[in-house]
Amino acid sequence: MINEYNLYKYLEFSIFVLYLILIFLFVQIWFSWKDIDKKELMLKSIVDEAFFKKNCVYIFLFSFLPLVHEFFEGTSLPNLIVYLEFFEFLALTSLVLFVHNWYTVLKICANKKSMPKELASYSK
Repeated sequence: MINEYNLYKYLEFSIFVLYLILIFLFVQIWFSWKDIDKKELMLKSIVDEAFFKKNCVYIFLFSFLPLVHEFFEGTSLPNLIVYLEFFEFLALTSLVLFVHNWYTVLKICANKKSMPKELASYSK
């Protein structure tokens, strides 16, 4: 049986894993940025209505959920810490989905799959 403390531990661990995934996606976007055709990126990503709608939903969620987290932080509800961690988990999940959405679009627009020059010196 999962009690509040164990649920809290699982949420904390899940949040940590989401931070690692977020860092990985940011690094991948950073390395692939120089290989991206900026004109093709503008045409593919901005014109696509589904991409724009998804990004709006993600931005709303990772903007609104921390506000809900802060609002409930001042109250004295029972088992509040689990709910607060759940709001933090949802906000971070929406941020990871937002970055992953951009990563998939940027990966399609990349011209070549070269090794980043930052890592080229380590491979010799």
